[in-house]
Amino acid sequence: MIILGIDTSQAASVALVDTDSGEVLAAEQADDQRRHVEFIGPALERVLAHPAVPDLVVTGTGPGPFTGLRVGIAAGIAVGLARGIPVHGLHSQAAIAEEFRRLLVPPDAGDTGTSGFIGGDSGLVLIAGDARRKEVYASVYSPAAELVAGPLVAKPADLAAELTALGVDDAAVGERLGRGFALYSDLLGASTRSDIVDPRAEFLAFAAARELAAGRELGEPVPEYLREPDAAATPVRQSTLK
Repeated sequence: MIILGIDTSQAASVALVDTDSGEVLAAEQADDQRRHVEFIGPALERVLAHPAVPDLVVTGTGPGPFTGLRVGIAAGIAVGLARGIPVHGLHSQAAIAEEFRRLLVPPDAGDTGTSGFIGGDSGLVLIAGDARRKEVYASVYSPAAELVAGPLVAKPADLAAELTALGVDDAAVGERLGRGFALYSDLLGASTRSDIVDPRAEFLAFAAARELAAGRELGEPVPEYLREPDAAATPVRQSTLK
């Protein structure tokens, strides 16, 4: 299957992958967390210039900032409508869990992005992204990239307590990944893989392929914000006219 992945939950990325061969056919990654609008159009044009035709679009649903998520999801829906192909959503941090899972798969195992976990048990995988406002978006995955807890939003100092309330023992966490650890290492500890920072669209696509191969349905492309927007609705003015 050819999947077009799009994620704009942190630094934006777009990728076209062949999940049967495990090959990344084309990929674009932004170098910062902003300018999603300026990045997404040209990146999609370049990635979709590849001769392979996508069968499916998968967009990261966050958690992430309001504007960033809307840009990626809207772009994915537009591609789906234009090409007459389905569009689905998947938690963005599943891409980081999948990237780490694939590091544990031996190179000679012939993994195509649809198999289960092959490597040894490294403990739970805690992922923390930048939620701004001095908070992090966090989720916990098994080494097999299966969601265990979250996603949630919390202040770094409160994250351990929040996870404990969800039944996740900090002692069971073996890996710490994501931008949040780079930003708040004094409170969260250092990342165990400093090269894995933001969700990447190619791994989002591979994660989606594994979900489908396991017989699970993908979600709708609906953003997951986890908190209320900053903008408040304009109050209705009461007329004094009678």
